[in-house]
Amino acid sequence: MAASMVEDEEEEYEFAWGKKRGMGGKKRDVQFYESFTFEGVLYTLNDAVCLQNESSEVPHIGKLIKIWENRDKSRKVKVQWFFRPGEIRKYLEGIQTKENELFLACGDGKGFANVNPLAVPSFWESIVGKCNVLCISKSIENPHPSDEAKADFVFYRYFDVGQRKVVDQIDNKVVDSIR
Repeated sequence: MAASMVEDEEEEYEFAWGKKRGMGGKKRDVQFYESFTFEGVLYTLNDAVCLQNESSEVPHIGKLIKIWENRDKSRKVKVQWFFRPGEIRKYLEGIQTKENELFLACGDGKGFANVNPLAVPSFWESIVGKCNVLCISKSIENPHPSDEAKADFVFYRYFDVGQRKVVDQIDNKVVDSIR
């Protein structure tokens, strides 16, 4: 009975896949995508999204880093997390933060990213919308955005989940995926 309820709930949502990215997985039976449209909103790889779960009053903020559909037609996204200062407060001793600052997860360990279902409400995080997270790093690789005031959130530092500390710079391959 629970499975039919999920199917019934899923039919209530407007969903469409975007451009295919390729096949993968151990059996090459996972279809990866560059985007999807959910409830009239286009989501693409590297978009910043708000995710809500039952355990938090404020949405979590993450970045879409993988989008796929499994053989059983289950839809998934992998989300790299941003941390609000309050979520990592004990690691911020002596560090000043901006009012709307986030810290992008980096490093190896729990808290970097996780997989979430798409389209079906669940006890896990569900995407509730997009948000504008602006990188304001002063590095020469950053094109120096002109209007920080239009951003919902800003970031220029990272939280290394393995070392449990704030860092100012990370590996270039991670920086390239942020842009």
